[in-house]
Amino acid sequence: ISYPDKEGAVVRIIINEGKKIYIKKIDFVGNTTFDDDDLADEMETSEKGFFSWLYATGTLKMDVMKQDIDRIVSFYNNNGFLEAKVSEPTIRQEEEWLYLTFAVEEGTRFKVGTIDFSGDLLSDKKDLLELLTIRNEEFLNRQVLREDILKITDSYAEKGYAFATVKPDIQKSATGGRLDINFRIEKGDLVYIDRITIKGNSRTRDNVIRRELRISEGGVFDSKALRESTQALQRLEYFEEVNITPEPSLDPTRMNITIEVKEKSTGTFSVGVGYSSVDEIIFMGQISENNFLGRGDTLALSANVGGNSSRYNLGYTNPHLNDSELSWGFDLFDSEREYDDYTKESQGGGLRIGYPIWGKWRLVGGYTLTDTDLSDVADDASYLIRNSIDLHVTSAVKFSFIRDTRNKLYGASKGSYHILSTEFAGGPLSGDAEFTKLEGTTNWFFPLVWKTVFHFKGAAGQVWENETDKLPVYERFYLGGLNSMRGFEYGDISPVDPITGDKIGGTKMWYTNWEINFPIAESQGVLGVIFFDVGNVFDDEDWSTEETRQSTGLGLNWLSPMGPLRIVWGYNLDPKIDEDQSVWDFSVGGVF
Repeated sequence: ISYPDKEGAVVRIIINEGKKIYIKKIDFVGNTTFDDDDLADEMETSEKGFFSWLYATGTLKMDVMKQDIDRIVSFYNNNGFLEAKVSEPTIRQEEEWLYLTFAVEEGTRFKVGTIDFSGDLLSDKKDLLELLTIRNEEFLNRQVLREDILKITDSYAEKGYAFATVKPDIQKSATGGRLDINFRIEKGDLVYIDRITIKGNSRTRDNVIRRELRISEGGVFDSKALRESTQALQRLEYFEEVNITPEPSLDPTRMNITIEVKEKSTGTFSVGVGYSSVDEIIFMGQISENNFLGRGDTLALSANVGGNSSRYNLGYTNPHLNDSELSWGFDLFDSEREYDDYTKESQGGGLRIGYPIWGKWRLVGGYTLTDTDLSDVADDASYLIRNSIDLHVTSAVKFSFIRDTRNKLYGASKGSYHILSTEFAGGPLSGDAEFTKLEGTTNWFFPLVWKTVFHFKGAAGQVWENETDKLPVYERFYLGGLNSMRGFEYGDISPVDPITGDKIGGTKMWYTNWEINFPIAESQGVLGVIFFDVGNVFDDEDWSTEETRQSTGLGLNWLSPMGPLRIVWGYNLDPKIDEDQSVWDFSVGGVF
């Protein structure tokens, strides 16, 4: 302390930090069931290692160490040792190193004895037992016990008893090393929903949100319906956040529900660039609004323009006509494509309607009228191509059964998506083309370890002529491209005319996509993909899984500030003479 003048003093504190002391060894005594490594894995405190300088580990922090003791006790509790104790460690310092020793008292290891239920039972005890993960003669796990209590509570909340309580009465069994559990249930009052308040929707209309809800004012409270309502609103892709909060009122039999959403941009502007040996550079663009005027309608305009092809499409969808379950929409399109032996031009439009029929299944029906002209047909073109010149008008109806349980429409990590469709052209519908087409597609998403997702897609189809020579060549099946068989150019997988060598498509096709999606930089929305595709197209021969085309490759998906970006490199495992060994595809989009 110095006194530079009469008005005050200056205090100077000198700190000598010394050398940093690290943990050299962590030991445990008294642990006979689990070895030291098992217990150390439960701790955040650790010995100094090679990467300690990078992850700032190997030092002693007293608050973290106390939390580690609780973690070890929880580990024992979750493995049957409900009386386990762990004392604070003895700490010994030798020069620049610390040595920690934890004393463990494991106690008796208990198994589950009898399981019973008492109190307000709304169903058979057998039904309640099926809800539980805990089982007789297994080691008692305190964490599983807590989760099972929540399952019982939630089963009562699904029936309207929002304030039901479940208290486990645990007693030592007469049989040694066993604990008998009696779940005592008090259901409380049956609760009804009073008011549903919506907040945060400055653009989206209230009725668009309310029609997605599985609950209603005046109805019985249902916790499962609340979860399904949250999922339904999230799947709309109109909101960044959806929070549904039950709020008790002064009346214990009434509950208010507050729905708070945070809106996001629903209009998209996307552009993409691809390359093929036929079209060379292909430019793709789309402008769409998935929440048109805040009504929940979709309006989209798209264009694909390449060196030898172009396609323009205008589509509109109203998913809930007058807030009912009936959906409807229309499409208008104009396309042109130049092939080696002909040029195809098509114009047309279609109407479609949809309605849920059972559970998650939805039936969608539609009518499409297309006028097609084939020009510049080579004199030596395949008979199937030349025969299609006179097949101008296609008048067709199509019915599709659709089931969608994905947790998200884009970037799904669990759930499934299935489509089974049949299309009929000609006959009483008139037109030049006469055919029946059956197609099916299935998608499955499974979460794996480390936030990876396994995605399987399978597709198959067959088309029949309803009258000889009335199936246009362009209604036959072709595979290849970003959305079917990666590693191949669009339409590369096809039977060929044995005389002319033209690709003429097939009457049967199947393919599967097997892929693993994994996070690369999760906070930035960067995902990687590894895939394997297999399939083929056949003409009149029988179905076969022996003659297959196969490809593998890598991809990168990034939810960039400009929108979703996708880069895919596919490698053809058995290229034919006229095929490339590998194919790159690239697309990028933006949001407004």
